[in-house]
This record gives sequence, structure tokens and C-alpha cells, in this order.
Amino acid sequence: MKPCVLLIRADANVAIGTGHVMRCLALAQAWRDAGGNASFAVAEMPEMLRSRLTSNGFHCIPIEASPAAAGDASALVAEAGRIGADWVVVDGDRFGSDFLNRVRRDGQRVLLIDDFAERDTFPADLILNANLGADAELYRTSGLNVPVLTGPRYVLLRREFRRHREPRIREKADRVLVTLGGSDPEDLTPRIASALVQSSDLQVTVVAGAGYPHVGKLREISHANLRVVVDSQDMAELMMETDLAIIAAGGTLWELLTLGCTVLSYSRNTVQARVVHSLAAEGIVVDMGDAGGFDPVTLVSAVRGLAGSRSARERMAFLGREIADGLGALRVVEALQHYGAR
Repeated sequence: MKPCVLLIRADANVAIGTGHVMRCLALAQAWRDAGGNASFAVAEMPEMLRSRLTSNGFHCIPIEASPAAAGDASALVAEAGRIGADWVVVDGDRFGSDFLNRVRRDGQRVLLIDDFAERDTFPADLILNANLGADAELYRTSGLNVPVLTGPRYVLLRREFRRHREPRIREKADRVLVTLGGSDPEDLTPRIASALVQSSDLQVTVVAGAGYPHVGKLREISHANLRVVVDSQDMAELMMETDLAIIAAGGTLWELLTLGCTVLSYSRNTVQARVVHSLAAEGIVVDMGDAGGFDPVTLVSAVRGLAGSRSARERMAFLGREIADGLGALRVVEALQHYGAR
């Protein structure tokens, strides 16, 4: 691959979380591994997450305009021209059809990373929706016959999840990981942690993401069986050490399945709910329902049931690794190369 340039437009805050940026980090890593260069254009981002991007060697270009407004699109186009971007990647529900039209109209080739297929039109040159059950036909309404990459085969996972290691399924399952995404907007993390450490002898590791604003609450839960980790730089290693993981869907779901971890998942929106329900029907995860309906008794009961059944955990690990292999970012890079960077 000649040293082509990728410019990624994605934001992160408490409301939208950090998932858009983290999956774009996976794409940027794979792009650079293939010989290209990548930079991020950002209007909103927690400093901890910005530091993570820069420590990975990616430049963060500030967007001073209001996010997703006309000025944002103009600034993005100007930066793309300045650095000679071959592709502009846009990831975030806030970036509507008008925004995409402005960027594309100025001659930029656009990769749209999407989840809901709810825009009026989809002005892009390549579209990615890696959700289970995503329908490429939903993107044909714009009249553009552009390639659409759909399904878990294209899930964007970071470099550490490409290392294939056999999961260790222990007879006694007492190590639980709790990670509710980069910001945990429902603030479920302390409630889950309290329920687990007060109701059992489990060893609980809680990971607070870069955008989580209530780390102090976690520190206040004083218990010998609780470990708090803030903005882990090696989630793969933490996941490999655990027997069970409690999450809220999103990219974390695919990370865990790739590593063969046993997953209990809440959902935050209709797409996540559909994905988790479908996986639960196949026996791949345990569906804990909507994140807003958290019930500590139900959670502890589900955890205890899985902890006591090694056979159930072995089956879930096998099925999870069948559906997710961690190589999606490499496939997306191949698609970008195939359709040509200028």
C-alpha cells in the first residue's frame, strides 16, 4: 500500500460515549499497519481519550465549529485538503445527510460508519454497518449504488484483539469483569459493582472508561474483592483474565466474543437490543435487557448460574469465536484499497 492518508471525523462525550472514536482507532491502526497514515478531526473528546490517540501516534486536529454544523463540514474539508486525505471517514449519528453532502460535494471520498440506517439519504462512497442483521438495502434510498459492508465480519476491533489465543475456561468461575463503555451514561457501573461484591465472593474488576465522570463513586465502594481500573490500555488482557463479563453491548460485545469470554449484556438502544436478543437466542450471550431496567437480584442470579456451569461457558466461548474473529478492521482496509485511494 502506498502511504495514503485517512482523515477520521468522530467525537466522544458522556452522552454519545467513546465507541465511535474507539472503533475508528481500530481502523486507524489497521490502516497504518498496511502502510498508510491516519489523523483524527475532533470537536469534542475527553482529554484522557485524546491522550490515548496521540500515544498511539495519531494526530488530533481540533474542529472549532459547532459539531455537525455547516462550519464543521467546511473545516473538515479544509483539513482534508491540507493533509492530502485520500479518504474521509465519518462516524457518528450527529453527522446527517447535509453534512455528508457538503463533504462529498467538495470532492472528498467518504467512508460512512453507521449503525441505524436512519438518515434521509446516505451520500458516501463506501458504507459500513457491522451490526448483526444489518441490511444493505436500507442504504439504497439515496440512489447511490455504492458498496455496503455489513455484519460482524467487518466489526472494527483494535490491534490487540487480532491476537488469537485459546480461552481458558476454568471449573470455578469467580472472576467477573464489569465494563459499561467509555462513559456509562446510565451510571450503572457502581450499582452493578455493589450488587456483585455484596452478594457473593466473586473477584470483581471494574473498568471505568475515558469518558466516565463518576470514578469517585467507584472508589467509595470499599471491598477487598473489588478492583477499579480507569481507562485500561490493554482491555484484551483484562478480558482474557476474566470468567464472566457484564457489559452494555457495543464494540465491547465483539471484543469479548472474539476472545471467547462469557458475556452478560444489557442494551442501550433498539439496535443493540436486537443484536443481543439474536445472539441470546443462539446461546451465545445472556440478554440482561434494557440498561434502564437494571435489577440487582436478576443480575446476581444470572451470574451465579453461569459461574456454576462450566459446560455452558465452554459452549458460549465456542459459539462466540465462531461469529467474531477480530479481523474486521483488516477487511475494511482491504475494501478501501480495492475501491481506490486517489
